[in-house]
Amino acid sequence: MAQTHGAVDLSEFAAKNTADSQPAPAGNPAASEATANTENGLNQDGGAKIAGPFIRDAGDDTFEEVAETSLKVPVIIDLWAPWCGPCKQLGPILEELAREYQGRFQLVKINVDDSPQLAQAFRAQSIPMVVALIGGRPAPLFQGAQPKAQIKPLIDQVLQIAGQAGLTGVMAGEGDPAQEDPRTEEEKAVEALVEAGEYTKAMEQAQKLLRNSPEEASRYQALVDKVSIAQRLQAEEGQDDSDPLVLADRFFQAGNEPQAFDLLLSLIAKSVDEERDEYRQRLLELFRLSRNPEAVKLARQRLSRLLF
Repeated sequence: MAQTHGAVDLSEFAAKNTADSQPAPAGNPAASEATANTENGLNQDGGAKIAGPFIRDAGDDTFEEVAETSLKVPVIIDLWAPWCGPCKQLGPILEELAREYQGRFQLVKINVDDSPQLAQAFRAQSIPMVVALIGGRPAPLFQGAQPKAQIKPLIDQVLQIAGQAGLTGVMAGEGDPAQEDPRTEEEKAVEALVEAGEYTKAMEQAQKLLRNSPEEASRYQALVDKVSIAQRLQAEEGQDDSDPLVLADRFFQAGNEPQAFDLLLSLIAKSVDEERDEYRQRLLELFRLSRNPEAVKLARQRLSRLLF
């Protein structure tokens, strides 16, 4: 199995899977079921609605259900463990993507400690490890924590291959208590501007939301911070890592949040006055954006000891 840490070429897998997706004999029950699904209960994109949540856990005893789902809708498998720090960084990103894609794939989380047979079957030499399952066929995607911006193109590639194989089902979302997108329409509009590179407009709208909604101050402050770091990262492209604030941003964007926190805490420890406050403000901003509550908790404790 390839030790893949970035984008992967699934072209060979696509060729095999597409070949296998040619019309099956009339007596093939999978083909009959696919035909029935496309004639009844279609979603707006033309794929069948498949009963089930966007995100689920699975183990050695329930993986057969996952394999069956992969015959209708692509599955993204997250092999993780409770003791794994990078797993805690990656998991929330994958869950966020599963909800953003609204069931176009199912995210399946497998605890390798509880499911050693599956870990062995997927040859999980290190975790986190992410694998696509398309029509029952596994395709390794990457190992280690990756930023959202690098994961999305891989998922899009998986969906394209699945579509070529005729797997256009969409999970209905039952049983996922957080399936509804928690973002307001205003937040979505701001984030769309960020993705389009319209940082000035995005910041204006985010700050307007913050001013006009004091009861939602923490929510919209996080949105302002999100725009700010996106704008800053764009401005920092091409710069070297000699500026510690640039380096901290890059650690954070890559999913290495504890490393970003450690760097800023070390800078706070050896600086004074305005410079120290600049590092402190940057650290607080990253706390608000963090998806790693345990790392934030530990870093806050260290910050308190440094300041008081």
